[in-house]
This record gives sequence, C-alpha cells and structure tokens, in this order.
Amino acid sequence: MLRLLDGPSLDEAAIARATALAAERRLRTLANDPTLVHAFWLLTRMTAASRQPDFESELAGIGIQTSSNEPILRFISRVSDAMRSEAAAHPASGHFAELASLALRRALTETVGQHGGSLFGSSVDDLQAGLRQYSGGQSFGRVARLFFGDLFARTLRSFVERELSNRTGSAPALRSIDDSQEFTTSLDRYARESARIMESFAAGWYGKRNWESQHRISRGDAEGFVGVALRKLRSELVRSES
Repeated sequence: MLRLLDGPSLDEAAIARATALAAERRLRTLANDPTLVHAFWLLTRMTAASRQPDFESELAGIGIQTSSNEPILRFISRVSDAMRSEAAAHPASGHFAELASLALRRALTETVGQHGGSLFGSSVDDLQAGLRQYSGGQSFGRVARLFFGDLFARTLRSFVERELSNRTGSAPALRSIDDSQEFTTSLDRYARESARIMESFAAGWYGKRNWESQHRISRGDAEGFVGVALRKLRSELVRSES
C-alpha cells in the first residue's frame, strides 16, 4: 500500500485492494464485532417496523423511543446515542464502533433523502415512509448496500488516511491537499461501488429471515449475515482484475 501511495499516479482500485489485504486481521474481527452487528440489526428491525401500523411501538421494542412528529435529525441523534451505549458495553470495538454508527446514520439520512425530503423539516413519519420503500425483500438490498458501502469506505479510509497525510506535499501524485481529497473521494466511491454485491445477497436473506421470524430478525441472525457479508466485501476488493 505504501509503495502505491508513492507512485507517479494513484490507482484507487489497487490501493483499495492493498488496504483491504493490510487490514485483513481487523476486517476479520469486524465480522463478529457486537457494535457492528447491533447497527445492522437496528437497520433490519427499523425497516421491518416501517410496515407495521404502530411504528413508534415497534421502535420502542428495540430500545428507541420516539414520536411520529419528532424531527428526523433529533431521532437520528437518538439512534446514535443508542449506538454509543452499545459501544460502551464493548470497548474492544474501539473506533470501529463509531464507524458502524456513522454507517447506520448515513443509511437513515439517505433513505429520507431518496424519499424526496430534506433532513431539515423532515420527521420520523418521513423516515417511516422512506424505509417502507425498502421493506420488501428485494428492496432491502439497496439500503443494505448503503450501509455496508459506507462502512467499508470509512474502514478503508481509516487505514490509509495517516499515510496519506504524511505524504501530501511530497509524493508525486499528492502535491496538494486537493490531490489528497480527490483521491479520498475516489477511494470512497470505489468502496461504495464494491458494495453492490450486497444487494441481491441482502435481499434474499432479508426476505427469507424476515418472513420466518415474523418481522423479528434476531441479533444472532444479523451476526450470521454480517460475517458472510464482510467476507464477500473483502473478496470483492482483493480479487484480481479480470
């Protein structure tokens, strides 16, 4: 990875694969990380809850109190607080707990945005309407792609940013902060696009498990999915180009 950063040009695909290989041990650990599992579990349950007549009660059942007219930004802050409480119980997660929380936040905000609303002035009702669009088996794959794409982009960036800052101004392809930011944007885009493999996999899994569990996917179910999902993402990033 370091050699690639010092080259005359930056290949974000090659650096993403090299970074994934360098981070292999931590990425394997993430497969069983309780805070990551909790974040994905919350996403599955909130999505399933959006189809129920009493969205507020369903959310209360997973530990998140709200009201239908609560501003969406306040609600997302409440979800972040719940994630911080979960992270406090699992200190070994380290800063990856925050990455999982931010990925969940991104999935929720983009869901509202794609529903056509602005975050400012939107409410929990708008979130429910947005999530309902993704609550079918096939549709859930898109929100899962949002979540894992953001998580993987942030994870790769956390491994490369220190070396990137050390080389900005000295490496041939990193002459300025603008060069560094442009590369980071490209790396993010590559990681998020790699998460496209999540769509069909997540859709099939969610449709089956949500029906079998009567809309009550368990943490154990979520943990099993996360483990396989991260293996698929690692394989997608490190595979040789055909």
